[in-house]
Amino acid sequence: MKKKVISIIAALALVITAFCVGITAFDGNDYDYGGSDWGGSDYDSDWGSSSSTYYYSDSGSDGGGGGISVVAIIIVVIIIVFIILVASQTKPSGGGSGAGTGGTVRSGQGGGQGRNVNLPDRTAQIEEIIKAYDPNFTASDFETFAKQVYMDIEDAWCKRDLTPVRPVMHDNLYNTTKKQVQSKIDQGVIYHYESIAINTAYLTSFAKDAQFEYLTMYLNARMIDYQTDEKTGNIIRGDRNTRWDMRYKMKFMRSVGVLTNDESGKLNGNNCPNCGAPLEITSSGHCQYCGSEVTTGKYSWVLSDFTTIRNDTVDEGIKLPPQENKQ
Repeated sequence: MKKKVISIIAALALVITAFCVGITAFDGNDYDYGGSDWGGSDYDSDWGSSSSTYYYSDSGSDGGGGGISVVAIIIVVIIIVFIILVASQTKPSGGGSGAGTGGTVRSGQGGGQGRNVNLPDRTAQIEEIIKAYDPNFTASDFETFAKQVYMDIEDAWCKRDLTPVRPVMHDNLYNTTKKQVQSKIDQGVIYHYESIAINTAYLTSFAKDAQFEYLTMYLNARMIDYQTDEKTGNIIRGDRNTRWDMRYKMKFMRSVGVLTNDESGKLNGNNCPNCGAPLEITSSGHCQYCGSEVTTGKYSWVLSDFTTIRNDTVDEGIKLPPQENKQ
C-alpha cells in the first residue's frame, strides 16, 4: 500500500514538474530540471516483524539560462512536504490498547508465527456441557481463575521461583518449567514482563475420558517483554517500550467426578483439599502434612499445558465419551 501511494505521488510530481517547465518557457528560459529518486530501507527485528520505510531524495538542477520560476519552486516544495507527511503516516504507530505506557505493538513468536491459527470461542457450549453434571460450574468463574493463574505464572517466571504456583501446576508441567527456570538462573538471565493486559480470554475446547476432563482456554495478552543480565542489570534482549501481542493455550485438567460445589472442588484455596491443613506442598506435589497428591487434578483444576499459539497449533474441539456425546 505504501509503495502504491509513493508511486502515485512520484507520477504526480513528474506531471507537475513538466507543467512547471512549460510555465518557465513563457519566460524565455530553458531549464534541464533534475528528477528525484525515491528509495527505502526495511528494518527487521528478531523480536517480531516490523517494517519501517524511510524515504530520501536526491535531486539536482542544471541551469540553462536562469533560475527556476517562483511558481515551480513553490509547487516542488509542496510536493516534498506532502511526501514527508505520507511517509510519517506509514510508520508503525505507537501505543496500543491496554494498560501501561505507549510504544510499538508487535506480534510475538517471530512476527506473527501462528497468526493465521484461530481457535473458536465455545464458552457457552462448553459451560452447558459441564453444568449438566456440575451445576455450580460457571465459565466466568473459571476464566477469572485461569487469568489469575496466568498472571501468577508470569510473575513466578520473572522471579525465577515457582513456589507460589506449585499448587496449580500439574507435576509434568511443573518439572519441565522448573528445568527451564534453572537454566535461566545458570545463564544469569532475568525475564521482565511488565504492564501485562489481558485483552481476550474464552473457553475453546473440552475433552473428557474415563479418568480426566480437560478444559482449554484461549488467552490474548499484551506486555512489555525484555531480558536483563543478572550481574550488570543491562538489557540483553528486548526493550522497555515495545508491547508484545501474545496468544496462548492454557489447558487445565481435573479428575472425573470432582464437582465445583464440593469443598474439594474449589478452584483455588490456601488449604489442603484432603486434610484442611495450610497448603504447603513439597516439590513433588504432595501435602507435607497428610501426603496426599494435590497437583494431579484429583481435587481441583490444575494447569497441565501452557503454550503459545504456533503454526502447528490445532483446534481440539469438543470430545466426549460415546455415551455422553449427543451430537
